[in-house]
Amino acid sequence: MNTMTSRERMLAAVKRQPVDYVPCSPFINPQDYVQRIGRRYGFPFGPSREEIVTYFVEEHGLDMTPACPWQSFFPEDGVVSRMRYDAPVLTKTWSTPAGELSAAVTYDDNWPHGYDIPFFSDYTIGKFVRPWLENEADLACLRHILRPPSTREQIDRLRFGWEATKRLADRYDLATMVSIGTGLTGAQQLVDSTALCLMAVDNPELVDAYLELEHQTTMKNYEIALDFGVDIVRRNGFYESGDFFSPAMLERFLMRRINEEAAVVHQAGAVFGYTVLTGYTPMVDYLARLELDCIMTPDPFFRSESPEALRDACGRMSFWTGPSDTIHMPWDDQEAVRNAVERVFEIYGRSGLIVAACSSVKAIHPWENTLAMIETWKRLR
Repeated sequence: MNTMTSRERMLAAVKRQPVDYVPCSPFINPQDYVQRIGRRYGFPFGPSREEIVTYFVEEHGLDMTPACPWQSFFPEDGVVSRMRYDAPVLTKTWSTPAGELSAAVTYDDNWPHGYDIPFFSDYTIGKFVRPWLENEADLACLRHILRPPSTREQIDRLRFGWEATKRLADRYDLATMVSIGTGLTGAQQLVDSTALCLMAVDNPELVDAYLELEHQTTMKNYEIALDFGVDIVRRNGFYESGDFFSPAMLERFLMRRINEEAAVVHQAGAVFGYTVLTGYTPMVDYLARLELDCIMTPDPFFRSESPEALRDACGRMSFWTGPSDTIHMPWDDQEAVRNAVERVFEIYGRSGLIVAACSSVKAIHPWENTLAMIETWKRLR
């Protein structure tokens, strides 16, 4: 049945070109200890990228897409941080030429980052005592921190990770991927969900200025990754959705920037994917005007969503989608998973479809569900 290499198949599917069969390329989330408290690690392989790729390719013939690790920002020389703990509040402060920038969170046993507060983490949402970005003074500090790689040492560090990724991909002739660019998703992680929605109304100029800083950093990162030779660039639009913003706000804040990012990717001959999970139905007309090749992990099974509306509006794009990791994958019900895979084929057909759980296969899910997804894909592909 194999008349194409895995890399050829994946890139053709993303571009909605003919394939020998529909690929299956799940995103695998081993999860850290805090995410698995009270639940067993259910994978029959270790958490490393090499173990994950090797298992799925050799045992099941999947079209895995190894992701290149990427550090997207490098603070200026002399910009340093310090930590402070006044139970239960954990505070991190950066000292920059523009002043000091601080964030504070409430620490508890579910905090996964140890003695640190990163800039971009879902775990800060709902835990902020003080967020990273509240005003123009904070943004002035961030300009000295959220800087793209520029020195030989910084680019060599990225190249080291890329070459390891490429060796793994070449072993099985797989397509490669890098995830860069967070836009309003990253802004939500800096500001908190409710606060960002209010800021978008009360101080849209600050939101816009942050997004331009992030956009310029992202563009430089894309240039470096594309120069290395990455096949698929994935932009994180997880929270850039109708769950939080109106289509008009998304267009104002994002459309120009996303399309400029897509143009850079396409000029290099690579393909551009965009992560969406929920909240896509109100914005399908907006999505249709983005220069995307693929919409990644749109969940077809939430009652609030219409996968048919997404398909009809964005039919020139491909869809990387499958069973829901909220509705199907966590529960011990393999028949429901099989039915979900069948439903995805009914909605999207075989052209421009890549099968994967939305948004990922997680270590705490019953392993039999992943096997059911794979078995059903093999029957229908």
